[in-house]
Amino acid sequence: MTSAPALRTTATALDATMRHLVTGVTVLTCGTAAEAEGVTVSTLTTVPGDPPMVCVALRQGSRGLAALLAAGGFVANGLAADHEWLARHFARRRRPRGLAQLPAGAWDAHPGEPGPRLRGAVCWLTCRLERTVAAGNHEFLFAGVLAGGSHATAPLVNFAGVLHAGLDSPSPRVSTERKTHP
Repeated sequence: MTSAPALRTTATALDATMRHLVTGVTVLTCGTAAEAEGVTVSTLTTVPGDPPMVCVALRQGSRGLAALLAAGGFVANGLAADHEWLARHFARRRRPRGLAQLPAGAWDAHPGEPGPRLRGAVCWLTCRLERTVAAGNHEFLFAGVLAGGSHATAPLVNFAGVLHAGLDSPSPRVSTERKTHP
């Protein structure tokens, strides 16, 4: 009887393999005009069930995690194919705070929301933090989805550590907005 050869996978090889999972690129925003923060993530996922929720992983000790925890909520902005510059901007650790960090008209503040929305995003979700769970050197943030909207346009996706324009949406170019919970 022969046995299968042992599979030896290094952490580096496994990390490289995991980057081959295609993910959307999202910027989480929170805060007021003077202190607005944003962070680029490719780990946002929906959590099935009722009420609707999302989950995102952020590195412990990061500026983005501290801002989201202090705000108690965020707006998840699903980036459009032409938003690579926004993804790169919010991935930089050293950037200014507040709405003035981007060109005029790049975002809109909406009263009562925990952060600004990025203009031209494929979709947005207004979220309230529900709980955090430590995992390795990251924190998983679970948030209830309070409202959302979408625009039919091509998304920005991450594949193998490179940003790509995703496929065009088969939906008509219609803006939708739906509140789920007060």
